Amino acid sequence: MKSLRLFILIAVVLAITPAVFAAEFGVRAGRLNDANENFVGAEVVFDAGPVNVNPNIEYWLTDDDNVTAGTVNLDVTYDFGSSSIKPYLGAGIGLFYVDSDLGGSDTETLGNLIGGVQFNMSFLKPYGQVKYTRSLEDSGNGDEVALTIGLRF
Repeated sequence: MKSLRLFILIAVVLAITPAVFAAEFGVRAGRLNDANENFVGAEVVFDAGPVNVNPNIEYWLTDDDNVTAGTVNLDVTYDFGSSSIKPYLGAGIGLFYVDSDLGGSDTETLGNLIGGVQFNMSFLKPYGQVKYTRSLEDSGNGDEVALTIGLRF
């Protein structure tokens, strides 16, 4: 059942990608610091000069087969410089979703702060990114740091 959910999420992202041919498609993977979990994801980047709109999804690869978890985000970044190495900063909002096959599910609203660097090659754009995420609903222990590497086409 978990693999079907992942397939559906990826299919949705791939279905909306051709809507704007100027958009870049990307894949990402990373590690969540506090949760000690890995994740994979997909993204679309709409370039509007130095400002980029970046809807993305991340699927958490949890050790527990009975749990499905992930995020859906809408981030906006600002590029500094126009060289082949572009640092960027940004912010965004997102939803965190966790569902246990044992009967419980939860959704929280997130706030994201992002910093990274992208390397512009001829047709590939690898990048590294750090994202700080905080729950906007949980005043306690609702924050996370994700280290991400990705590749945009």
